[in-house]
Amino acid sequence: MAEEESKSFSLELSEKGGIENKGFAQNEVLNEKECNASLQEEIPETCTAGISSAAVQSQDCEVLKPFAGRPKEVLLKFSGQARYRVTREILFWLIIASTPVLVGATIAIVAVSPKCLSWWQASPIYQIYPRSFKDTNKDGNGDLKGIQEKLDHIMYLNIKTIWITSVYKSPLKDFGYGVEDFRDVDAMFGTMSDFENLIAAIHDKGLKVIMDLIPNHTSDKHSWFQLSRNRTGKYADYYIWHDCAHTDGTITPPNNWVSVYGNSSWQYDEVRKQCYFHQFGKEQPDLNFRNSAVQEEIHDIIKFWLGKGIDGFSINAVKFLLEATHLRNEPQVNKSHNPESISAYSELYHDYTTTQVGMHDIIRSFRHTMDKFSTEPGRYR
Repeated sequence: MAEEESKSFSLELSEKGGIENKGFAQNEVLNEKECNASLQEEIPETCTAGISSAAVQSQDCEVLKPFAGRPKEVLLKFSGQARYRVTREILFWLIIASTPVLVGATIAIVAVSPKCLSWWQASPIYQIYPRSFKDTNKDGNGDLKGIQEKLDHIMYLNIKTIWITSVYKSPLKDFGYGVEDFRDVDAMFGTMSDFENLIAAIHDKGLKVIMDLIPNHTSDKHSWFQLSRNRTGKYADYYIWHDCAHTDGTITPPNNWVSVYGNSSWQYDEVRKQCYFHQFGKEQPDLNFRNSAVQEEIHDIIKFWLGKGIDGFSINAVKFLLEATHLRNEPQVNKSHNPESISAYSELYHDYTTTQVGMHDIIRSFRHTMDKFSTEPGRYR
């Protein structure tokens, strides 16, 4: 009975190829043994080829293993050969040589590429002449509150910057470009509080705002001119004064300089008993920009409005800031005309009354003042 039981036990193990796992061998070992056993069973007994069963087992079982690459010894053997070594060195030095070239090319591309546009270049600038804009108090004149009420419409037009023309206190000669007070708003347009509210509303909507700066001249109602015509202190030279003959109501000006609006640029003043120079209307005397005190006054005005929140200025009549000091006659366009008959601005070449040496230095000084207010991120003025 014992022998029969042992035979039946061995028969049960034969289902696994007769391999017993005593608990001391890994499954991988068993699988390998199973593979070897199965290969032995599959080899036909009648095969007469000179291929051993071990070779067949090795070939079929190793096919399942991934290729692990060449061994270290083989790699070292081939890497030392000239064809591999030379190729490797050529590639290495090509990489070294190309690195500074690539860095230089990158720097050059960054340098020549167009920079991001400044805010004043990013969209059309919407110019508003306040007097003809929206009127909120029904007095027939547009005002600052009217501009504020129309900001949504301006945004709808995809405008990023608003340019408000002159709103300074003025007798309103020449559309408000003869300023009586550079630090106040004309009552026609509203109050300084209205102006501050408008600036805040513009900025709340992400827009920028610029306004006119009129440095070349003032109104003859300006306090500076009233003090200058009376030769009061430093204000005596705030304007361009020169002696001129005045006989029986007839004025003989110092030269042939002509106003933009026609006729002589010189106007006699009964108080000072001299002529003052004006490039535009006789109610708009030119400031003397060769006087450093005048330049400082304009810088203070720039600071005042930047402090109110203005983002920039449109500077009016820049080329007229300086005049030649020698007061020579300007050359005629048509020399055959009688010099005494010249009265139109177009009849002269304005070599001595426009774009004089030093004008650009004055504008650069304005830029320097504005740079002091441009240090905050995103607040370039």
